[in-house]
Amino acid sequence: MPRIATPALTLLSLACGVFLGACATPVGYASGTSVTERDSLHRATAAPAVEPEAPFIAHTVEADIAVPPDLLLPWLVNVPLERILLGTEKIAGIERTEVLSPSWGSPGTRRRVVLRDGNTSLEELLVVEEGRRFQYVVWNFTNEARRAVQYAVGEFRFTPTATGTHLRWTYRFRGNGWPTQGFLRSFVEEDFAGYMQVGMGHIQTESELDLTARQH
Repeated sequence: MPRIATPALTLLSLACGVFLGACATPVGYASGTSVTERDSLHRATAAPAVEPEAPFIAHTVEADIAVPPDLLLPWLVNVPLERILLGTEKIAGIERTEVLSPSWGSPGTRRRVVLRDGNTSLEELLVVEEGRRFQYVVWNFTNEARRAVQYAVGEFRFTPTATGTHLRWTYRFRGNGWPTQGFLRSFVEEDFAGYMQVGMGHIQTESELDLTARQH
């Protein structure tokens, strides 16, 4: 997850005094917790239950990619995130992921996402529908996002086209409500929108580089 710009951070820090629960220490990072204990906690802690009727703040980006869905979906599930989510001036890119399940790629599998600024979050696959879509939930942010966000749900949808795939990527943020909702909306619509657009560009470039040859 990204960093929140400094002006918003100051106000979010003040708001933290109102909602102390939103600013609690992330699971696995209490003082004195060993790496082994942290990893055990990150494997065991329950993922947030996605609330279908809850208010979310969302953003979507789309692109046409010259790769069919049956190749693009498994590639995107498994591609190293550091290849495609390089970040922007305002949002840290991804340094690596650390798989916490025996494997990665099917519903229920989990990994820790490590950003280039040292912050982390947890990610779990919720749905994988071959050739159609996959969905995941992200939570336990260590950066300032936790002041405004309970969890986020990402989803990629794949629609076949004459030349490949129309890819639609949506991120939905479940906020903590007042008084941070306005800051979260601004962040999603501005900084995070730019982050997603840059990421989609890398997805298009890297997937076509890797997969175009496989179609022949």
